[in-house]
Parts: sequence; C-alpha cells; structure tokens
Amino acid sequence: MTDKYLLEIGTEELPYKFILSGLKQLKELFSSSLKENRVEFENIKTYGTPRRLCIIIEGLSEAQPDLIKEIKGPPARIAFDESGNLTQAGLGFAKKQGLSPDTLGKKTIDNTEYLWACVKEEGKPTEDVLKTIIPELVLKLQGPYFMRWGDFDIRFSRPIRWLVSILGDKEVKINLENVESSRESWGHRFSEPMKTQVQFPDTYIDDLYSVKVIADVTKRQQEVEKQIQEAAKSKSGVAKINPELLKEVTNLVEWPTPVIGNFDRKYLEVTQDVIVSVLAYHQRYFPIYDPQGRLLNYFITIANHDETNIENIRRGNEKVVKARLDDAIFFYKEDTKKPLESRVEELKGVTFQKGLGTVYDKVLRIRDLSAFISDELGLAPDMKEKISRTAFLCKADLVTNLVREFTELQGIIGEDYARLNNEHELVFAGIKEHYMPISAEGGLAQTQTGQVTGIADKIDTICGVFALGKIPTGSADPLGLRRAALGVINTLIQKNIRLDLAKIVEKAVSVQPVAIEDPGKLAKEVKDFIVQRFRILLTEKYKYDLVDAVLEAKEPLFDLEDVLKRLEIISGLVNKDSYKEFHESANRIQRIIKGHETTGIVDESLLKDEAELKLWMQAKTLNQEASYEELTQKLEELIPYIEAFFDNVLVMDKDEQIKQNRINLLANLNHGFMRIADFGKVVF
Repeated sequence: MTDKYLLEIGTEELPYKFILSGLKQLKELFSSSLKENRVEFENIKTYGTPRRLCIIIEGLSEAQPDLIKEIKGPPARIAFDESGNLTQAGLGFAKKQGLSPDTLGKKTIDNTEYLWACVKEEGKPTEDVLKTIIPELVLKLQGPYFMRWGDFDIRFSRPIRWLVSILGDKEVKINLENVESSRESWGHRFSEPMKTQVQFPDTYIDDLYSVKVIADVTKRQQEVEKQIQEAAKSKSGVAKINPELLKEVTNLVEWPTPVIGNFDRKYLEVTQDVIVSVLAYHQRYFPIYDPQGRLLNYFITIANHDETNIENIRRGNEKVVKARLDDAIFFYKEDTKKPLESRVEELKGVTFQKGLGTVYDKVLRIRDLSAFISDELGLAPDMKEKISRTAFLCKADLVTNLVREFTELQGIIGEDYARLNNEHELVFAGIKEHYMPISAEGGLAQTQTGQVTGIADKIDTICGVFALGKIPTGSADPLGLRRAALGVINTLIQKNIRLDLAKIVEKAVSVQPVAIEDPGKLAKEVKDFIVQRFRILLTEKYKYDLVDAVLEAKEPLFDLEDVLKRLEIISGLVNKDSYKEFHESANRIQRIIKGHETTGIVDESLLKDEAELKLWMQAKTLNQEASYEELTQKLEELIPYIEAFFDNVLVMDKDEQIKQNRINLLANLNHGFMRIADFGKVVF
C-alpha cells in the first residue's frame, strides 16, 4: 500500500526570492534523503506562498524494505585459533557489530577466507523515518539573511509559526523548538475564518483556497497574469508583462486582486523608459499600453487582499506614483537644459575604481580601444567615426539627475538624450546597447557601434580590475567580470565577429593607469580567465574532453568561430567506428615526438624503409591550409599508412640522422592533427 505525505512550514512573510529557492531545496533534500533511507516514493510536488512552504510526497511505501547486510571481518586465520574457536580479534568483531558469536561464519574472497556475518535489519515504518529526517531537512535549507528569533538556536529565513504534518489520514507529529505540528493551517491575514483544518494531503489545495490562499505557485501566477491582461483590456489597452516582475509579484501575494490606478497625462512628456522604471522597477506595477505600443496613463498593481479595500489601495498607490513622477519630470527638465555632450567633462569628478582613475579616464580608454578594434575589423571610416562618437558619449548619462535617481536606466537615458540632441541613430542606439547583455540571458547589441564599444568597455573593466589584483574567487564577483567576459564571448560568436581577442586584451592591458610589473603575465591571466568562461559555455553543448582538446590545440581567443568549427568536426569524428585507430595513431605520434626538437622538414634521401617512404608520399599531399573537413578526411586516409609505419619502422634508429628525419616526418603529421585538436585530451 502507498500513501501521500504533506508537510507545510508556516512562517512570517518570506522574502519573495527565497520561496522558489526554498521549494527547490525541499524537493531535492527530501528526494535524496528518502532514497538514502530506502523509502520508496513516486513523485514530489511543492507549493508555496509568502507565508508557507509545502511539500507533498506521493506514492510513499508503508515501510522500508528489510535489509540484509553482509559484513566482512578479519581473515579467518586471525579470527579463529587452531581449535576453530574465535580469537580475541574474532570476538572483538562480534562485539563491535553487536552480534552473537554463534551467528558468525566464513566466506572466501580471492582465495582468502574471512570471518563473515549476515545481518538482517528490519525496515522501519515510513512514519518513523519521517519523524527522524524532517526536522533535520527543514533546518538544512539555506538562503541569504537567515535569522534566529526568541531564545531559540534554530535559523530560518523567517520565524516558523506553525507546522502541518499528515501521512495519509493521520498526523505525524513533528517538533521544531516550540512549534509542534498539527492539522491546523493559517489562511490569508484578511480571511474569515483565519484558520483551516487540513484533512488530507489531497484536500490541502482546496482547504487553503477556502481561507483565500492560492498555494499552487503556477496557478497563482496564471491567475495574476490573467488579472493583469483583463485589467488592461478594461482600459482598451494591453499589458507588456516582464517575466521576472510577474514571478516576483506572484510570490508577494497569496490572494491576488488587481487594482487599476492612473496618473496625470502630463507625465507622459517624460521619456517612456522613466515612467516604466518608476512603475515596474520601483513600485512593482504593470504599465498599460495602447495597441500601437504607446504608454497610457494607467497602471495595474496586484494587491494581496480581497475586493473590500480596493479604493484605499488605489489612492495610496496613485499618491506614491505621483510623487515619484513629479521627481522624474523635474529631473528630466533639468537634464535636458544642456546637451549630453557637455556632461562628459563632469565625468572627471566621478571615480571609476580606486587606482583606475575617473569615469572620464575610462571613457578615453574605451574610445582608444574601440578605435583599435575598429582597425582590427577593417571598418569603414564613417563607421569608425560613429563608434568613436558612441564611445565618447557612452557614460555621459551617469551624471544626469535621472540616472542618479534611477540607476537602472544608465544607457537608456543616454540613448534618449542623445536622440533629443540629434545624434546619429547608430550613436544613440550604441550608447544603450554597449551595456548589453545586462544579464546572463539578456539580449545582445544589434549595432556595430554598440558591439564594438561594449567589447571595449568590458575588456577594459576586466583588465583594469585584474591589474588591481581583484580577481574573482569562488562566488565573489562584485564587479560582474564573469558576466562581462561571457557578454564579449557571446557577442563575438552570435554576431559573427572575427576578432583576435587575445590582441585586444594585450592592448587593453597596455593602457591601464596602473603600474604593472609584468604586462605579459597579466595579459595571460586575463586571457585564461576569458578562456575559462568560454570553456564553461562550450561544455553546455559539448563533452568536456572534446572542449579541452580543441581549446588546448592552439590559442582559442584568436578566433572563437574557429573553435566552434573544430568542435563540430571532432564531435562527428569521435562517433565514427574508425575513430579508435585514428585516436591511437594521433596520440602515438604525439608521445614519440614529445621532448624532441623538430623542424618538420623531411629529407627524402634518408627514407630507407618502404613503409616510411609510402607514408611520406601520402603525407606530402596533406594540405595544411585545407578546410577542416578536407584535412580530417585526409588524416583518416593516412591512418593505415601510419599504422604500417609503426609496425615496420623503428623511429629511434641508431643513426641519429635517420632518427631525426623520422621524428620530423611524425612532427609534420602531428601539425595536421593539432590544427584540429589535441587528441591526447580526448577520453577514449
């Protein structure tokens, strides 16, 4: 017989970011613990709101299965004396295992006889297992800003106020400090009644719904999204729902209720990005647009309440929005009194990083590095000029009133103000895009101005921070260098930009305002850091050993697209039936020539053996400049000749000239293999 188990952890209001994390941890912890404790189950579901985390385990077995343990003791010659009686070693083993000497026997393993015991451990009822593991698992949850409360030693995200623990139709008593589990769960703070009795795990969702709690996160999010769209439709508009904001709001409420507010149309003269930032970023409201995408003077907030207090909630939200927009319109008018270009000089008063000068200094480095990249890419003079202009203005909005107040709008405000100043569209677009991607999954710059300026900005930051010795360690990366490196990599790959990134790093290191003892060493550290980010990205799609083989063959930052091409080639190659011979030949060549100086120049007059002569005749047709597909095919054709060479020819001949000539022949072949990958790194 199988059953369901319900555990609800009732708390004070949890941080919204912890809810999904806590539910994920609960599921993983219970899954691994039940398996370790030999308790079978079919599925685990999780539910959560700001005041509770819940887990329901389906298909639980009634008890652990009995376990037969076989325990090996000391060798029989030590455990028994000549008369067949247990020695002190044998008796000590029995005592340690809690066994009667009569239950011990012998077993032969690898021609050695050992003292042996078979122990039957009866399975415990699942209820007893749960009582043991649950307090431990609950207190294993981790998250930021965990707290203690009262005089208790336990730590949790917020104080635990109640527990519900039910297996099938019966309670399983759980204690956490002063809280003992029961069937009683609390509903929404404004519900009447405020509590409900949970009868069974199957009735949990409905029991909570009766006290105005939607416990299912997915259903609650769907309800929130539905309410937003219906509210927008009531104003003849549409809502553009930010997924992250939707997720946040979903985990701020237990019983969502839409409230539509409005603000004076005069505020619409402020750039749309500012209003959206006030509504969405600062207040967690959802803006409403007309069908043409123009912002309307309405917003939607999701209240954690029922319909009884809507007017008060609306008035309060409108009051807050008005105050924020009053500030925004004042800042906007002040900012637009002078052109964006005039603010660049003000950046001299803003420190970028201690030791790396001001933001103005950084702008000059970005402009120089952008020019260097433009030359490397062979861009036209007109595009170079636009990139230079973009680089010069890219940080100017940092000293505007609006960005000081709404820091998340850096770049966005720069774009808006540059547009107002009649800058070229590639320039104002580049100002915004040079920050992209702004998150791991964020979009990339679409314009060359944004791409080049963004690469220059990110590489300058990485090199500067490395020059200060502030290399990211573990999870600590306060300046987002990992994200910056990944942003550069993704921009180059996805936008098909063929750029020698190693050369860009060396240039960026050379212009840092820090006294660098060994620029070459610093450049290598930066390049290794970027390659490591590249490696992690590649292993999301390719096997780790293939990634290592390709990256180690030659400088990967010279051409990232080249790395991807070689990875595709080797990924197909290792899946062929003939790869074993290919792999062995490539690695044998590499092992033999290792440690020897080679020229790759072969003297045909020294080729005495038929096998080496045939190999060289074929190797001469190897075009080292051919495409990877052609090169790989030719190397595959060479494998039988390489095998025949090793079967019939002694490379380390007594004649030093013949020996060196054969090593040069192999080095010539090795160069072909290494154009694709270091096959010694491939696990086969």
